[in-house]
Amino acid sequence: MTDNVQNNILNEYDNSLIILDKLETKIKELLKDLLEPNKANIHTISSRIKSKDSLSKKIERKNKYSYLRDITDIVGFRVITLYSDTVDEVAKIIESEFKIDEQNSIDKRKALEPNKFGYLSLHYVASLSDIRGQLPENSSISNFCFEIQIRSILQHTWAEIEHDLGYKSKNSPPQPIQRRFYRLAGLLEVADEEFKHLRNAIEDYKGQVEDSINQNNLNNVRIDIESIKEFIQREPLVKEISKTISTKINVRLYENQGVESDIIERLIFSGFSNIEEIKRDLEQYRNQITDFAVLWISGSNRNNFGFITCEVAFIYLCYIKLALIGNTSDIIDRLKFFPLNIGTEEQFKQLAARIVKTYKEINP
Repeated sequence: MTDNVQNNILNEYDNSLIILDKLETKIKELLKDLLEPNKANIHTISSRIKSKDSLSKKIERKNKYSYLRDITDIVGFRVITLYSDTVDEVAKIIESEFKIDEQNSIDKRKALEPNKFGYLSLHYVASLSDIRGQLPENSSISNFCFEIQIRSILQHTWAEIEHDLGYKSKNSPPQPIQRRFYRLAGLLEVADEEFKHLRNAIEDYKGQVEDSINQNNLNNVRIDIESIKEFIQREPLVKEISKTISTKINVRLYENQGVESDIIERLIFSGFSNIEEIKRDLEQYRNQITDFAVLWISGSNRNNFGFITCEVAFIYLCYIKLALIGNTSDIIDRLKFFPLNIGTEEQFKQLAARIVKTYKEINP
């Protein structure tokens, strides 16, 4: 390649920076909009415009370009997914929404030999679809190609570390190190699969919990974050008790707030073993839970209660259960398993005494 050709391409690059910046902004926003339904499984969407120095080195190395538009990765985008199977879901969207240069696109997952481990990623060379390219606001960018890389977060981890170590070719590591590369790549590939299976197992478990609660088969539903979430959503009594408390203390109730893990510990160490037992006691102590909560909160720092969630029904149910133990020392023994911001014996005694006192006040 002559110096003139290289200089012409670099000059064209300088003169096109405004357009390239527009292309980067437009495509990145478009990708965000297109992938919005999958956002829960998307880690990041990033982009970059190749630097002039990097472009110059690529022109010299490849020695095959005549014009700027011949270089397909001047503008590049990277979609990092949480799970490996989401890569294929994103790929379907990309293929349906953009014009794909199949000859220059490559699925490196398929290109890797079956007995080898290493870099796994899906690379598309794409351009705007004919419909989008015909829009007046896209006229200046419709003829530009760009690269879209899609990979899982663990595939990305491998690629970044491999790049940082300076070994981009499978044959570049020294022989003693090459085997260790393959072993690490294999571990990451197994981890990628296992995270996917874990996600599927959690979704299956959620479905089982939902079915059990819908069928009122609560005796078999153990207490954990997923079952409590589902119970709050499907058991009106939880929201009714929480709403009554919020009304009486004049504090907003956030019904759809997430469940904190510490409520699970409170329930378990209060003596509950399944959801049926929780529902039974919510029904039995409904009025006492409300009265206890209102009295407790009225004697507390109200600045700590800017809002409440549906967990409030469980929190004061646990206090009722502790109060029913009767013996202060036994209550203290249970409280020591609660996730509380106290640690001294005197603080535990004061809390246990307050629980007993509050319960007696609502049950004169």
